[in-house]
Amino acid sequence: MSELRLKSIACPLCHDVSHRPLLTSADVRCHLPGHFTVVRCDRCNHRYLNPRPADECLADCYPVGYAPHQAVVAALQTNSAAASADSAVSLPAESTPWYLRWLPLRRLPGLRRLYYWLMDDRTQPVPEAIRTAPGVSPVALELGCATGAWLLKLKSQGWSVSGVEMCEGPAAVARAAGLQVLTATLEAANLRSESLDLVAAWMVLEHTPQPLQTLSEVRRILKPGGRLIFSVPNAECLESRIFGSAWYCLDLPRHLQHFNALSLHLILEQAGFAEISIEQHRTLIGLWGSIGNLLRRIRPHSRLGAWLQRYPEQPRLILQLLSAPVAIVLAWCGQGEGLTVSARRPLSAQVDSSPSGDTSGPGRAAGG
Repeated sequence: MSELRLKSIACPLCHDVSHRPLLTSADVRCHLPGHFTVVRCDRCNHRYLNPRPADECLADCYPVGYAPHQAVVAALQTNSAAASADSAVSLPAESTPWYLRWLPLRRLPGLRRLYYWLMDDRTQPVPEAIRTAPGVSPVALELGCATGAWLLKLKSQGWSVSGVEMCEGPAAVARAAGLQVLTATLEAANLRSESLDLVAAWMVLEHTPQPLQTLSEVRRILKPGGRLIFSVPNAECLESRIFGSAWYCLDLPRHLQHFNALSLHLILEQAGFAEISIEQHRTLIGLWGSIGNLLRRIRPHSRLGAWLQRYPEQPRLILQLLSAPVAIVLAWCGQGEGLTVSARRPLSAQVDSSPSGDTSGPGRAAGG
């Protein structure tokens, strides 16, 4: 494949053109040709890919075999009823872990509760459906739904669900599982205003070329009081500072934006959202991938490095359990490798934010 066509851009948050480079890296995940640079805006300090792939090349950044697009729906269809509404969806498909099926261990008080507490990584919570009228299910949309794994869990909780997915391959898998999924970007989908109770986007906003425009569109299609929940990598976590360009969650050139808690608050307020809360992820899954990236740089043919690079795509239960206490401590210290965000469209009438935004707002707020 030839190198992606890149274009230089202004800051997606404040539209200032002045910036300074932070790091440059090749594509260590899908091995697309070329090198890619993350810069920091001189005005609002937002980090973003610049130059980035041109609009017509964005889909080319996701070749066949891209891990998040792989079919994982079949197992979830048969086990979705066992999903907990308050726990993350990264639990194994098997409803009961092996050590809880051993009769002596099952009798130990609190073991099951401890297991689910340790495995609750806060990455993809499944909200409980709250009906406003008898027999009427609340309506939810997932952006970047891939093969529909999370949508199936949400549907099992009583939601009426649909999805939007840019790539046709995973969208077709989701439709084959009985889900209503449109192959398009959110803006191209042209959904009805004030029609949704919930919009979710798991590790999606960092892929969007115009995140403020995307959030403004989400606000438009949400009902007043409707909720937005999403997750992004935490660009200021300890793991990112240690590994630099080898950080697994950097994922260039697919990650166009690199958010932290401050930039998320700024862009959500600019898009007209309120009741913003941010929770740290309690997982170290990406750490193993980062170690793998580093090993492959030192020893390109390292089999251990290759296995570790693939580990986040197929995590092992025992490593998740062993690393969970450390991950929980890091989350308490504000150093989780990802952030889960919740925000609402206000009930009161407000002037809608323009997709282009007020170029002076974020710069004043973050410039000091």
